[in-house]
Amino acid sequence: MNCVEFRRHLGADPQSNAVEFVRHRAECPRCADAAGRAVEFDRNLLRALNIEAPAQLADSILLAQATDERRRRVTLRRRGTIFAVAASLALAIGLFGMRVDAKPLSTLAVDHLSAEPFALATTAPIPDTDVRNAFAKRGVALDKVPAGVSYVQCCPVGRYLSVHMVMPEQDGPVTVLYVTNDIAKQRQDFVRGGWLGRSVPMGHGTLVLLAKSSSKFDHVEAVWSEAFATAPANGRG
Repeated sequence: MNCVEFRRHLGADPQSNAVEFVRHRAECPRCADAAGRAVEFDRNLLRALNIEAPAQLADSILLAQATDERRRRVTLRRRGTIFAVAASLALAIGLFGMRVDAKPLSTLAVDHLSAEPFALATTAPIPDTDVRNAFAKRGVALDKVPAGVSYVQCCPVGRYLSVHMVMPEQDGPVTVLYVTNDIAKQRQDFVRGGWLGRSVPMGHGTLVLLAKSSSKFDHVEAVWSEAFATAPANGRG
């Protein structure tokens, strides 16, 4: 069991006694710390829920039932106001979503990386078939897979669809995001939130690289450029 599998299992059952789960917890300090926090959260939640029913609960229920008809009449009178408020709220949410979507891909990529820091902890290479399958889900038939991919998932990045990968390098891991429903206008280096980045139009999408050091960007870009040079056209976004 690797760190990603452990975190998924932890989210489903923090108290699990599965052999692989227990073994990984004993071998990985970071995952053991995460498991400890999850167990403590469960304990606090149980304590919070262990509350005796108030002595006047039955009276309160009867009172609520007795006033239900009055509330129903008030609700009918206010329905027009509620609809107006709901419409305003929907408009506000829509405008907020437009502002979120207005973020550039580079910013959305850094935000996504910050939400999945555990991906950077994986270092063991994964099978090429896992990478091909992830790209296939995005409509890309990838024949050649660069060596050294240690993590892959199909992830939404804001309004974009991507294949999220990690490639461990000597100077630190390089996050590789291949966005299938956007093509960058030009190759560009950037700095966002303490991360160095590069976006490159490649194939029928955009390759985004993120790392603390850009020393391996040229190499990683080259191996993926070679991989896409042999890839057939996209079937879908």
